[in-house]
Amino acid sequence: MRIPTLEKIAFGMGNFFPTAVTATSGMAMYFYTDVAGFSAAFIGTMLLLVRVGDAVWDLMVGRLVDRTRTRWGQCRPFLLWTPPLLAVAMVASFTLPPWPGAAGTAFVIAAYVALWWCYSLVQIPLQSLSALMATDPVERLRLTGVGALLLFLCVIACGAGFPILKDALAQGNQAVGFQRAAMLMAVLGLLFTWLCFAGVRERTPPMASAPQDLRGDIAALWRNRGWRTIISATGVQATLIGLPLASGVYYFAAVMKEPGLIGPFMGLSGIGLVLGVVLSGLLTRRYCKKRVLVASAVANAVVLLGYLAAGPGRVPLVMLLAVLANVLLGVGAPITVSMVADTADEVERDSGRRVVGTLFATSNFAGKVGAGLCSGIVGAVLAWTHYVTGSAQQAEPALQGISALMGVVPALFALLYAALIGWGYPLGRAELTQLRDDLARLRVAAGA
Repeated sequence: MRIPTLEKIAFGMGNFFPTAVTATSGMAMYFYTDVAGFSAAFIGTMLLLVRVGDAVWDLMVGRLVDRTRTRWGQCRPFLLWTPPLLAVAMVASFTLPPWPGAAGTAFVIAAYVALWWCYSLVQIPLQSLSALMATDPVERLRLTGVGALLLFLCVIACGAGFPILKDALAQGNQAVGFQRAAMLMAVLGLLFTWLCFAGVRERTPPMASAPQDLRGDIAALWRNRGWRTIISATGVQATLIGLPLASGVYYFAAVMKEPGLIGPFMGLSGIGLVLGVVLSGLLTRRYCKKRVLVASAVANAVVLLGYLAAGPGRVPLVMLLAVLANVLLGVGAPITVSMVADTADEVERDSGRRVVGTLFATSNFAGKVGAGLCSGIVGAVLAWTHYVTGSAQQAEPALQGISALMGVVPALFALLYAALIGWGYPLGRAELTQLRDDLARLRVAAGA
């Protein structure tokens, strides 16, 4: 069954709020170090530990999605009731601590934990929708393609818009600018998520399956080779995506000596992502999506190594590299989401267990760990190379470390990602066709 175009657009609109959180996460580190005055080592460690600590929470959210049965479906209720919580948490995370000392530090940690817990309450149900809206892998890929296209338009709006908004709304006070920009993003995120709730439908009922229990569901996932690969690859991919976002603000301020270029850099990166999604649709119509994903990751590594030739005075080269690298990231984005949903189908066929929420929760957690690892890497490199917060002049080791975070380090992660998908993910074009036919027969037999 073909999903109506307007419904695909509504699904994609739901990406705005989670994207607003992730696209501004790189600016969050700058806010905490250069505006709030915390050390880079402390913030990098905090961001990593908060993400790692989400493991139990994400699993609880995934289990809650799997067990939810309402007149609105499994996932849609979360898109109605939880966005206000995320709005409050996002504003709090860009607010200076109202108290000094240990109390202020506790406020920052609590706000950041609340931000990512509320993020999970929106993101995990939203991701799970792709598996419940379409049963055919081809139509699902089209759905995630539209979703990724709108997601990256949101990346442009949030990634480029947030730095511009925080400067325009600052009135001479950076802290005020950050807080007001976060408020505006939160209001828009709330509205777009509610529009997504109103515009989508869930069509895929579970088969009459084995009783749900956590141990059995986790065992079914663990036995699945695709799930093990997806978990590892998702963490690596999140680190790959996050490194330029987290280090970009330092790169343009310290290395390029052009801090005002971070907004255009984010905007061009978003344009590259959108072009990549369009190119992904063209390529996957002709070639196996797994092969397209691997090839794009290898090509991305080659492009990222181009930062070795970049530096002060070479702004056009830096911007060109940003566009090309993000085109290649955009090629893989809809493929990755569809692979997670395809893996849920394979687990259901092989075990009789429909664990969409739990599977997407573990994938979401792996992405958080990867993003946390990214923040930890950036914080560790800045501390190791003696980066001086708030200073326009940095020593040569700090400049070299920041440059490596933009090019060489993410290139290594791109190659690792290609290796994981190429050697570990089992579902190519022929396997997906067989999987679709098997599930159709099983659902008919189960009377779903």
